[in-house]
Amino acid sequence: MGKRLKIAGLSIISLLLILCLGCGSKQSASYASLVKYNDVEYIGKGIEGAEAFAEADLTLAGTIQKQLEPDQYPDTHLSSNELPEGTEIYVVDDDMLVALQEDRRFKVFERME
Repeated sequence: MGKRLKIAGLSIISLLLILCLGCGSKQSASYASLVKYNDVEYIGKGIEGAEAFAEADLTLAGTIQKQLEPDQYPDTHLSSNELPEGTEIYVVDDDMLVALQEDRRFKVFERME
């Protein structure tokens, strides 16, 4: 009987150890940098200097109205899971937006297909 108790105790300890190790391996999920504008999603593609858009006719689309957590998907007009509220968004063309960053640099967003 004592041998069965030792085996049962060892099994329980092993199970608890496996469960504890599994709990520590949670990974944080997040989406790519996204902006929702006029019911269309745009994905972040990188940072460009102001000179890259010197010849472009940028039109102010508005400012980010709602910043979400990185693991949330933007679902309302002028919302983003990266850009802070108040960030100015400009339309370059039908397939590209840019967000004004510090030092007159722009984060480029391309239309998702």
